[in-house]
Amino acid sequence: MGRYEGQGEALAGRGSHSKTDRGATFMRVKEDSLTNQTKPGHDVRAGTEGQFTLDVTCHQRPGDTACMIPHLEHAREAIGHLPSEVVADAGYGSGQNYAWLEGRGCDAHVRHNEFFRECGNEKWREDPMRPANWGHDEGSDTYACPGGRTLSFSRERTVTSDLGYESVARIYVCEGCPECPLRKRRFRSKGPDAVRVLRVNPVLDAFRARASEMLRTERGSTLRKRRSVDVETVFGDIKRNWGFRRLLLRGLEEVDHEMRMVAMGHNIRKMAYALAV
Repeated sequence: MGRYEGQGEALAGRGSHSKTDRGATFMRVKEDSLTNQTKPGHDVRAGTEGQFTLDVTCHQRPGDTACMIPHLEHAREAIGHLPSEVVADAGYGSGQNYAWLEGRGCDAHVRHNEFFRECGNEKWREDPMRPANWGHDEGSDTYACPGGRTLSFSRERTVTSDLGYESVARIYVCEGCPECPLRKRRFRSKGPDAVRVLRVNPVLDAFRARASEMLRTERGSTLRKRRSVDVETVFGDIKRNWGFRRLLLRGLEEVDHEMRMVAMGHNIRKMAYALAV
């Protein structure tokens, strides 16, 4: 019994851990992405500027969304302040991350998962069946679908993410769905009496609209292009040119120190090359 209790404590809310390194979590890695296998590892995040690493953190949770806030909090402690502009890809574009950045006065040049379709997919962007294109009457607080039906406000629902972030979704219910000529295009339910339910998160929609507006500016476009070169080059240099593809130490704290030593070596080499030119 004590063995299982010890394993439960080692999990610390995770779904798995390695027997040889209880700080490591089983994750899908790029090396075996086609075989659908998992390996024990740590999720490494780096903040960069001009291909120099400013801070590196290691995390026990796969995925981008949950790592932004702890990474930036550590960067603030290490550097002494947060950057005025934060640039990140779509994996970080959650309501919690947007709200955190806004509360600390950071310009969030952070893509969301619909940004590229907004910019380059005109068919999707102009699709009349897309709820974002449905007209909203603020006076009556209703939406009008392309089939001429009205979706009236029903209730608010508080949604708590697995990270503990609470957001409020407004629920709208359609009137007259069973007789709608566009019923088959609107949703997949086969129930004859099923009606369309629309969930709207005004706060998240506002954050995404603001992010899209900033990313489309000349400054935002420059930062987006620079991010792909700046950050990915650092990881490519360490993994490909240095051949550093495996961590040698065990435990989250030790792995953190190891990755920061590697990042320090990367910076020293970059500085040496810059001074030699």
